[in-house]
Amino acid sequence: MNSDNFSHRRSNSRVYPARLKRSIASCIRYKLILSGLMIFACAVLMIIKFGHLNAYHSVQILSKYRNTKEELEKIAALSELVNKTQSYNANFTKVALVMSKTRSDDLRWLRDYLQTQTDNTPFIYTMDRKPETELLSAHSSRGREASAYLSFIVDLYDELPPYSIFLHANPDQWHNDLFGPKTSNVLHSLRREAVDARGYLNLRCANNPGCPIHINPNSPTQADIDNNDVRAHFPSIYKEIFGEDAHVPEHIGGICCAQFAVSRARIWQRPKSDYIRMLNWMDKKSIPLVDDYGVGWVFETLWHVVFGMEAIDCPIYEQCRCDNYGWCGPLPSGKTLTAIAAPQKKQLKYRRG
Repeated sequence: MNSDNFSHRRSNSRVYPARLKRSIASCIRYKLILSGLMIFACAVLMIIKFGHLNAYHSVQILSKYRNTKEELEKIAALSELVNKTQSYNANFTKVALVMSKTRSDDLRWLRDYLQTQTDNTPFIYTMDRKPETELLSAHSSRGREASAYLSFIVDLYDELPPYSIFLHANPDQWHNDLFGPKTSNVLHSLRREAVDARGYLNLRCANNPGCPIHINPNSPTQADIDNNDVRAHFPSIYKEIFGEDAHVPEHIGGICCAQFAVSRARIWQRPKSDYIRMLNWMDKKSIPLVDDYGVGWVFETLWHVVFGMEAIDCPIYEQCRCDNYGWCGPLPSGKTLTAIAAPQKKQLKYRRG
């Protein structure tokens, strides 16, 4: 064998493994670098992705926390109100605050209001199909707030406080017209002397809607008759509510919207049996004539008549706000009005009907 050839082959055999090792090492280094880049890229993507998701979930968690906290506050407020109702004492309470409630209504405002009004007691009636069992139960599920109002009178007739104020449950009402929408502002400003003097007063002073004439009971329109509207049946409804001997007025008008104050003396001008008859009409006899909403509308039209006012009860706006809230002027004319005064105690009548 030629030694030169052998030496050449031997040298080649030494060269190839060295190249191979270098190639493998380079490949490994490139793969490691590439893998590192891939891992880094993946990590960046994961951070971006899960960082976004964590932020999103954080917002959700905070939102759920806030909602849960709010719901717990509502429950706690309602529990306080229920306790106040259960501790009612007619000898110490001056004002009953009567309202109907659904589960969505937030009564924290009422809890806050009562913290400074210690002579007020709430009476809250549940009106949901699935009632809140800790609240008072109305005698009928029809008629919206009207059922709660009449149920209160029937339930408490013999132990009423001097004043009863009938309200909607939510803190803001569009028909609160003098102090902004918040009912608490209205209650803070209401003059009890005006309730004593008038017996009944609507918490609203603006005449529209409802005044001067809201309905003509004896003269329904042809459209009312054709549509079988409640207005077409109003004379018979009126007699069923007030008794067969009641005179049906030609015109009825009164300030809307079913928030009002009534004195005990005025409630007692009717016998308890009158209010029971009204509830019976609401619960049973009204069914062929009007739906649930219609029952509420009928009583919203008639509350001032129920509590002894004339068929048309539309006080002058400026005098109303002076009498009810002490806002007496001066008017643009320069005149200052005088608020109605409470009658002397000997003039107050507490005789029950």
